[in-house]
Amino acid sequence: MKRKLSEIFYFFLATVIKLRLIFYKLKNSNKPSIFIFTDSRGFDVTKITHKYNPFSWYTKYFIKNYKADVYVCPERTTTVYDFLEYYHNTKKQYKFVLAHIGVVDFASRPISQNIEILESKKSKIIGFFGEEIYQRLIDFKGYSEEYNGEKTSSTVPEFMVELIATEFNKIENLIWISCNDVDLNWVGNYKKRPSNSGMILEKSKMMLAFLKNSTILDLTKLSYSEIHEYTCDNVHLTKKGSRFILDNLNELIEKKYN
Repeated sequence: MKRKLSEIFYFFLATVIKLRLIFYKLKNSNKPSIFIFTDSRGFDVTKITHKYNPFSWYTKYFIKNYKADVYVCPERTTTVYDFLEYYHNTKKQYKFVLAHIGVVDFASRPISQNIEILESKKSKIIGFFGEEIYQRLIDFKGYSEEYNGEKTSSTVPEFMVELIATEFNKIENLIWISCNDVDLNWVGNYKKRPSNSGMILEKSKMMLAFLKNSTILDLTKLSYSEIHEYTCDNVHLTKKGSRFILDNLNELIEKKYN
């Protein structure tokens, strides 16, 4: 009964969100078109009524002020492979493309879980990078550090970062929001993360070096105190973090796109 009520609630919530998105898209039909794609950092994870809700976070500003195609954590595990497919399937020209994506890909996780994710993205990976790269990802032996009794791995290991950046460089007017560091001595409202979670920062810095044509909102320089203030768990945003992202995005957009 409880599960059924939960399903009804989320169906109702998703319907309301969809209708609001349609309303603003029609209302802003004469305004510049933009594309927004985020992982779970694009909504407020701390409130049940805000789950997958772009109106709960910084994304609301862009929905209300542009003609926006919006995808907030559209997959069970939302990765850069999903972003590339969703974007290219639109076949549209945008004033700018906002990608808040990468933390799922750069993070380490148990190797069995990683294989499951890669297998679920098989057609997307092969479509952009070929079968040989997909097999190389599947065959990747992972890292020596363990988590939940298993070796860890990643959907975007180090050899893959430049290939991802190359695809990003092909996207006109891309704005990429990078990932921040992880303070392993602070849990926040999440469980303890793998000991090699520092690779999220390392891969983000690698991306920054490879991205040539993109506008970057660089979070790699945030201090631990700022991470505690702007996130609730090293990853997901607080209300202050959402405001920080919005203010910095507007500054970047004003400089480059207005």
